[in-house]
Amino acid sequence: MKNKYIALMCFLFLSSIKINAQNAPHWCASHHEFESQMKTNPDYAHSQKQLEEFTARFVEDYLKSNDNQKFVNKVIPVVFHVVHEGGAENIDRSQILNQLEILNNDYQRLNADTGNTPLVFRPLAANSNIEFRLATLDPNGNCTDGITRTFSGITNGCRNNVKALIYWPSNKYLNVWVVKSIQNTGGSPGTVLGFAQFPGSGSSLTDGIVMIHSFVGAVGTAAGNGNNGRVLCHEAGHWFNLRHIWGDAVCGSDFVSDTPPQEALNFGCATWPSVSNCNGNAPNGDMFMNYMDYSDGDCMNMFSAGQSARMAAALNSGASGRNNLWTTANLAATGTDGSAPCNPVPVALINGEIKRLCAGGNAIFSSGSYNGAPFTYQWTFTGGNPSSSTLSNPTINYPTAGTYDVTLVATNPNGSNTITRTGMVKVYALASSNLPPFSQGFETLTLPDPDWYTFSDISQQWTVTSAAAKTGTKSLVLINNTTTLNGSDEFVTPAYNFIGASNIGLNFQVAFAQKNTAADNALKVYVSTNCGASWVPRLSKSGASLSTIPGTNSGNFVPTAAQWRLETVNLNNVANQPSVMFKFEFTNTGEANNIYLDDINIQGTVGLDDGLASEIDFFIAPNPADNFTTLNFTFIKKADATVTVYDMIGKSISEQNLSNLGAGSHIMEIGQNLNPGIYMVEFKVDNRKIVQRFIKQ
Repeated sequence: MKNKYIALMCFLFLSSIKINAQNAPHWCASHHEFESQMKTNPDYAHSQKQLEEFTARFVEDYLKSNDNQKFVNKVIPVVFHVVHEGGAENIDRSQILNQLEILNNDYQRLNADTGNTPLVFRPLAANSNIEFRLATLDPNGNCTDGITRTFSGITNGCRNNVKALIYWPSNKYLNVWVVKSIQNTGGSPGTVLGFAQFPGSGSSLTDGIVMIHSFVGAVGTAAGNGNNGRVLCHEAGHWFNLRHIWGDAVCGSDFVSDTPPQEALNFGCATWPSVSNCNGNAPNGDMFMNYMDYSDGDCMNMFSAGQSARMAAALNSGASGRNNLWTTANLAATGTDGSAPCNPVPVALINGEIKRLCAGGNAIFSSGSYNGAPFTYQWTFTGGNPSSSTLSNPTINYPTAGTYDVTLVATNPNGSNTITRTGMVKVYALASSNLPPFSQGFETLTLPDPDWYTFSDISQQWTVTSAAAKTGTKSLVLINNTTTLNGSDEFVTPAYNFIGASNIGLNFQVAFAQKNTAADNALKVYVSTNCGASWVPRLSKSGASLSTIPGTNSGNFVPTAAQWRLETVNLNNVANQPSVMFKFEFTNTGEANNIYLDDINIQGTVGLDDGLASEIDFFIAPNPADNFTTLNFTFIKKADATVTVYDMIGKSISEQNLSNLGAGSHIMEIGQNLNPGIYMVEFKVDNRKIVQRFIKQ
């Protein structure tokens, strides 16, 4: 059975039913956010009062007027910002053009399914005289095809945070952000399909519509969902100041005179007449085929004349922020005035974050270039093999450790554009030169740092702070007290070499306070032995077990000296691994609070028998050595010994058996034929052994 939905926020696996609006979950993010802003910001309330007073006067005059100008289409310049991770959410231009065609047909009542409007409602159905056009000039006056593409993990579970990635002035363009998924409100069940900002109800920097890719249009990733591209039609209705047809209450008001009172929202596809228990609803029942209900998209087919008048009011009000969009000057500035289109030059982009791999490994690259559909690519890979490629998504081998740049030239018949990502590729040696023990107290570390990598998919970042510390004056903090977005934030340590090490472990200090018990907050620690290609979890603390204070803290948590806890991670499974990295990840679902880390100690002892080392007075000198070095040791009695030299990936380079060594001092040369690098020397006597490192320069 095919599921079909239409709504500002929609839901999965629901049948054709009515749900009391007071008891319904918050599927509609626009109304939820609108009410929140009205309660918390007096300026919004004042703006809305002005807008509604203007709308009431305007609609009355508009419905009476026969001025020919009201029947002329008002053109709205549109830009689609596709935010993606290189997957299906990076929708094709043809899918966006299909959505634009659906919008124009629905808003001008040119849709093919007008015959499905019940006869009693057909006289009320109206052409809204609104036309949507893709911009052909960007805010700087450069040629554009009206679509931008941005690679970012924020495409997952986003809300308004996605808008900070890329935004064009909302007094000139309708911004539509296309994403992979949208966070639900209040943790309610269901899947969010989109949300819009009501006119005059928020910051101009967040004004626009957010949509998930699989409900944009009716082709591509949106094919076959039965929605017919009507989600954006519904969202744009909110953007033009239309309310849900049931008024977000039992028999509530949508401030439109010709839409019948309606008891609740409709899901699925009702059968006319669908009568509600509201005065004035009978005998014709709900206008469930209206774009502002929650019916299935393929059951919707109309706006009313009153709704069209209300949208026209939004386009004429100074309080709405919409009145400049369709002016002659703005249409010329955005290239939507019907003049000859320009020919956009590509914008070269390389998808992805820093690529981390072991020497000898492969990295896969992906072009995110846009604007005029680049037809050819020319990549340059410093340190890579091959060092160049003309593929859109090449795979490159990196044989040698180092940090490398990547350059891409994207070309179409209109021109070329070049981008260089400095330090995009970090190739780790198969054996790290960082040796335990190691301690990081964040007293001197500055982020970002080439070796301490941070990443966030909700635009937060781990940073060094002087606001709190377990020891010293600084610690690492993730500021989360103002965040209600689902997501994760991580930082990754450099690699460490544990060849020959014992007593391996990891401990650190943590301070955290739950904001509320309903939120799902967790700190996880992972280990990688393959340069970050895969991660194995080693510690997980969440909720109350993560919190270092009793109860909750709804404010901006800053720990006192007594509000820290030592956490210990057992790492014996990484013994004799030449390259070990650690990842700390904080995840939150719903509200979170600040979390602090300090005094990260990576433990490891080289020399498995310190007693033996003291008995025979064992040492290596010189160390480091330019040519060769010597082993120096003293026996108190005759003994046998074995000396084995290993490289830093644990491979045996040489082994010598020393028999019947007499009592007294001995010197043995090693390293004459070794290449520069770090080596381990294992000295074994009577099944007891000492392991020490030396460096060949």
